[in-house]
Amino acid sequence: MRDKALEKQLRLLTLQLNSWKKLHDLITYGLDKAKPIISAEQERLFTETRADLLQETEHAFRELGLLGELSHRAMNVLQRCVSIRGVRDLPAEDVRRLESDWNGVFTKLGVLQGQRKSHRKALAGQTRLAYYLALLLRRKSATA
Repeated sequence: MRDKALEKQLRLLTLQLNSWKKLHDLITYGLDKAKPIISAEQERLFTETRADLLQETEHAFRELGLLGELSHRAMNVLQRCVSIRGVRDLPAEDVRRLESDWNGVFTKLGVLQGQRKSHRKALAGQTRLAYYLALLLRRKSATA
């Protein structure tokens, strides 16, 4: 059995995780002072990735039920990261906060994706009748 809402959540999670990974790669490059100068193409990619996250994060977090839990951390990351050059110039304390907030968002999204995939796998082995019967029994036990 397939659940359309679950599939939608998995698509949102995959898109979010990919964008957060891209942002991390660019932040890491910016923080590595041994790397060569930052190109205009890298700054453009950084700006596009950041813009995608700014536009989609609130919607995705709301759909996933994570808005209250992750919104603040995500915005902290996105506000600190205005450009790769800006990341390179961050004080050490801000870098630690940036890494901690990024890791908190990324970890929660990854855990949620794992839970949703596990749920999808459990659903794949169920018939429609078994699914709706289990749903009905859960509702009855919740109201009792």
